[in-house]
This record gives sequence, C-alpha cells and structure tokens, in this order.
Amino acid sequence: MITSPAGAQEKFTALERAVMKEICVRDLAHGAVLEAQLVGATVVSRKNTGAGFYTDFSVSRAVAPITTSEKMIGEVWAEIKGFMDPMTFLIFIEDGYACCLEGAAVRDSTVDVDLGALKFEILPI
Repeated sequence: MITSPAGAQEKFTALERAVMKEICVRDLAHGAVLEAQLVGATVVSRKNTGAGFYTDFSVSRAVAPITTSEKMIGEVWAEIKGFMDPMTFLIFIEDGYACCLEGAAVRDSTVDVDLGALKFEILPI
C-alpha cells in the first residue's frame, strides 16, 4: 500500500475530478449539494491499495450537508487504458459530508501504477 506523505499539498487527479463530477451529474437526489461540497474540497491523503485507491479529502462544513442515511453514493465506471476491466468509483459520506473517493479495480492490480497519469474514459450508464 502506498500512502501520500502527510502535509503534502495535493490536487485531485484528472480521473478523480472526472469521476466526482459524473457522480454529481448522475445523482439526481444529492448531486447539487455534493457538487457544492466538492467545490472547495482539499485532498488529505491518497492510498494506492494495489486493488484500487482511496482518496481522503475535506470539505467545508459551511456548505449544507447531504441528507441521506446512505454511507456511500454514486457508482461510476471508467475504462482505464491498459486495464483488462473498468474500475468502479463511489464517494463515502460521513455525517452528511463527502469525505473519501474510492476507486476499485476488478481484476487489475494498481501496484506501481501512477494514479495521476491514468488515461481513462467515463462509461455511460
């Protein structure tokens, strides 16, 4: 497992940004509130698990919370260049606020993969 150094100022990767934007578009019930939260989101840490990744981030609590009992929202798939299968993505919600993006590979390994350099295409519903 590779974890980004604490305190490093990181930005979301192109894949992370595209996936989160697509989750906002597809989630008719929560998309607008989620998008408002993500506007000022900052990356806290990123972990490459070898089977995907977790990107923890913080959002402003001055923005409205998402009103749901769900702990996860979204389900977006993306074709990743060089992977046999698409990856799936979702956002974790804690106390009404987005806090983590998960990307999960199906059969492919993400060990030694530069997650910031992936070429991808978001798949339609």
